[in-house]
Amino acid sequence: MIGSKVYFQPRDYILGAIHDIKETQKGRGTSFDVEKGKISFVVDLYSQECEFLFTVADIGKNRCKVDIGILGDVKNREEKIIREYTFLDSMIAANTQIEFISSDKGTH
Repeated sequence: MIGSKVYFQPRDYILGAIHDIKETQKGRGTSFDVEKGKISFVVDLYSQECEFLFTVADIGKNRCKVDIGILGDVKNREEKIIREYTFLDSMIAANTQIEFISSDKGTH
């Protein structure tokens, strides 16, 4: 099973966030091919070993498509893929720049 999602950040930024996710989950790296945008690692989730394959493709205009797949026979694949996207979303949100605009005219 593979999930797919588009992000409005450059490919290299997303690859860095995925590496941070691997480190945070104490993942064991199995494959890193940054040129092809492929990173896979193994983590222990809910007493089950899962190997995730992240594929990041540049789609132009500082955007990229991220596919997350699970290799092997794993229960609740969809739930685990959603968990990884949620983790990735939180890593990106933590580093998103915020633009503040003064509301001098009384607008909110």
